[in-house]
Amino acid sequence: MPCNHFLGLRLDLDSSERLRSVVQRLRAWDLPARWTHPDDYHLTLIFLGSVDDDEARYLPDALHEVAGSLRAPALSFCGLGASGSSGDEPKYVFSAVNDPEMGCDGMRRDLCEALELMPESSFRPHVTLCRPQPTPRGLPLFRDWPHLLEAHGQAHWGACVVTAVVLWRSSGTGATRYEALASWPLG
Repeated sequence: MPCNHFLGLRLDLDSSERLRSVVQRLRAWDLPARWTHPDDYHLTLIFLGSVDDDEARYLPDALHEVAGSLRAPALSFCGLGASGSSGDEPKYVFSAVNDPEMGCDGMRRDLCEALELMPESSFRPHVTLCRPQPTPRGLPLFRDWPHLLEAHGQAHWGACVVTAVVLWRSSGTGATRYEALASWPLG
C-alpha cells in the first residue's frame, strides 16, 4: 500500500526541547489541535507524496551520494506562522525558521536534482507544530488561532540545529508519528 514519503532535516535534542517548551505555552491556550509529537519535529525539505514500497526501496540509493555530502546550515527559530487558512482556522501552525544563507533551499534543490524532481517555488523552512481542529464556540474573547499567532509571530527561540537528512514515511492516515527509512549525517 502506498505511503507518504518526505525528506527532511532532523533537529538536535536541544532544538527539539526548545520547541517542546514553546508548544507547552501554546497548548495552554486550550485551542483544539493535533499536536506533532516532539520526537517527530523536523524541517521538511521535499514532500514526495504517495510512494509504493517498490519505489521507496530505491530512494536511499538514489539519494546516498548527494545526501551524504550536505553540510548543516546555520538556522534559527523566528516565531510562529500558519498556512492553508480557511477562515480563522489555519491548516498548519509552524515555527518559522530563519535561513539567512538559504542553505535549506540549496539542499532541497540538490536533493530534487538527484531524484529528477522540479523543486516547488514556494519553499519556506519551518517545523510543523500542530494541525488545528475546528474551534468550539464559547471560548474567551481573543482566545483563538489568529490571536495566538499574533502573540507569538515574531518570537525568537534560538538556534535550530539540524543533524541529518532523513527519508521518512508516514501512513498518510493523519498520523503524526513518522518512520525513518534512511538517514545521512550532515557535515
